Amino acid sequence: MGREEYTKNVLDKLSDAFVEALGSFISLFRKDWKKKNRSKMEEWKLMLYALNRSPPGLIGLVLVLMFVFLGLFGPSLAPWSYRFFPSNYNFETYLAPPGSTYSMNVTELHDGNIIQYTATIHYVLGGDHYGRDLVSLILYGARVSFVISIIVIALGVPLGIILGLIAGYYGGKVDELVMRITDVFLAFPALILAIAFSAVLPQRLQNFISAHETVQSFVLWLFALKPQDAGNLGKLLAVILAMIIVWWPAYARITRGSTLTERENLYVEAARAIGLSSRTIMFKHILPNIIGPILVYITLDFGGVILMEAGLSFLGLGATPPIADWGRIVYDGSQYFPEKWWLVTFSGFMIMLVALGWNLLGDTMRDILDPKTRRSIEFKVKKAKKEGESNA
Repeated sequence: MGREEYTKNVLDKLSDAFVEALGSFISLFRKDWKKKNRSKMEEWKLMLYALNRSPPGLIGLVLVLMFVFLGLFGPSLAPWSYRFFPSNYNFETYLAPPGSTYSMNVTELHDGNIIQYTATIHYVLGGDHYGRDLVSLILYGARVSFVISIIVIALGVPLGIILGLIAGYYGGKVDELVMRITDVFLAFPALILAIAFSAVLPQRLQNFISAHETVQSFVLWLFALKPQDAGNLGKLLAVILAMIIVWWPAYARITRGSTLTERENLYVEAARAIGLSSRTIMFKHILPNIIGPILVYITLDFGGVILMEAGLSFLGLGATPPIADWGRIVYDGSQYFPEKWWLVTFSGFMIMLVALGWNLLGDTMRDILDPKTRRSIEFKVKKAKKEGESNA
């Protein structure tokens, strides 16, 4: 057995173990789920087998998992706070080059108390124009990008799917109304529309945040920010809301088109004949059958969300300093490029890697969700197992 086949076998065994563990976990909440859904679990295994045989897909998965890990634990791993400001601010700590080390006096604010101490900081990737460590800024920025992408997809996509299902299933005047509203949003370039909303919403959202202390505390915790940055949350939330507003129309159109085709199938007619409600038919029968292309689109869109958020921050419409954001770091670094190249290079490289990871994974998802591909994989796996048994 060659190294490649050995690797595939190991990955297949890990995939099987993961699916079985997932089935056992679901069975804790839904009795006998694992036993009743054995065929569904076999399909999941085939999907993972297809992923195991796609090097671009595996690379994309690794990059995505790294991004998720940094998004969850980046602030905890950061050697310094994003609010770490050298108090002896001078030309040495100003845009410190990669690999440099300096001892400096530091002033930090903790619970309203000013604390001063001497620290030695190693600028592994360099420092920014405030003397802050770029490694720490990138790790904090990963949390900001991760949370924004999750919120935009989690709120924008379901809205588009629901409207698309309603329009496609009911048709007629309902379809016309939903689609004309969708067309209005699609008539404007997404970035231009997002810029417009991002410019209008910040003050209103800031007033809302300031008036609701619980919401403010939750948002600060979500983005791993300090209480001192509560006054900067308006612009950050404005970007999120603006992107949600411009993100749902594409999903409404995709879902509507698939629903128009699916509603003519016999199983929908049978569901109507036995008296199932429209909501049940849409969400329990039609949606599972059209979810494949939508999942592919969602996977590809994660990279798009991160790129647009970075673009808005680059234009000064997103997070404002001292909040760490990859797009804002690139903008700050562009003021000193190319002499001080590290701010643009390393932050831009992180944006590129994350977008590349989601796109590679999305392209592979398209093949994974294709039944013909899964049947082909199943045949090859069974054939390889038989050959292995006969050789043994």
